[in-house]
Amino acid sequence: MKNRSNDSSCLIIIDMVNGFMVEGPMADASIRNIIVNIIELIKCFKRSNAPILAFLDRHPADAKEFSAYPAHCVAGTSESEWVDELKPYAEDVTFIEKNSVNGFLSPQFQDWLKTNGNFREYVITGCVTDICVLQFASTLQAYIHQHNLDSIVTVVANAVDTFDAPSHPKKDFHDFALILMKQYGINVVEEFVC
Repeated sequence: MKNRSNDSSCLIIIDMVNGFMVEGPMADASIRNIIVNIIELIKCFKRSNAPILAFLDRHPADAKEFSAYPAHCVAGTSESEWVDELKPYAEDVTFIEKNSVNGFLSPQFQDWLKTNGNFREYVITGCVTDICVLQFASTLQAYIHQHNLDSIVTVVANAVDTFDAPSHPKKDFHDFALILMKQYGINVVEEFVC
């Protein structure tokens, strides 16, 4: 892949919280393998002064989402905190809390989007590929189409991941989510080169 300028790009990091990698009923430590790639992207975007957003899955104790998933990432618990490896970069990041699988619907993100306008490219990383990443990227792509914007949604395959479970084979769900996103017109790349 050719080098890209980040002058009008934005990096989006989805749900790199303890509750999906370190502790709790939704955690899968293997997702941590993408952290090194996300750190490289943070450094790249920081060098070009491009915005960096990080969504934090953070729910009230009585979240409606818990009717579909086990209780996880409750606000005020360590599950809802950014993973330790990324904390040194926190001062360069705008954090956005979300209470659903789709961060695009977060009132904080809607306010940020209105205030900051459009970017030529939205570069998406994080977890999990087939739920929160797929939901956000697809909705952002639909928003761009609805408003006839000249923007690209890029998902970086080596910087997104999903969990493994008996009824959820990691590789199958990850790969299929990437295929679905490609079908939606999302630019899926193996790696993003600055």
